Amino acid sequence: MRDHQGWLGVMRELLYYLSVVGCDRDPGPNGRYHVDGNITTFMGATGENAEVCVGADAVYYVGGQPKNLAAGLSSTSYGLKVTVL
Repeated sequence: MRDHQGWLGVMRELLYYLSVVGCDRDPGPNGRYHVDGNITTFMGATGENAEVCVGADAVYYVGGQPKNLAAGLSSTSYGLKVTVL
C-alpha cells in the first residue's frame, strides 16, 4: 500500500524547517535547497506567503542522505498533516 501522508502549510514554514534541519544547499549566498519530489504551490503562487502542499514522496537532503520532508514537517507545529492523493 502506498503512503499518502503529506503536509499542507505556508512556504515560509517549509523554508524555515529546511534551514533548521541543515538541508543541503547549492554553493553561494542564495543557494537553493536540495529537495526532490512533489512540492506544489496553489495556483502557481510564489513567495514566502504562498500555500504549499508537500507530497509523501518529497525528500530533502542532509549530507547527501535523503530524509522524508512531509514526515519531518508533520512533526512540527507548522501546517497540517494531510492525505495527498
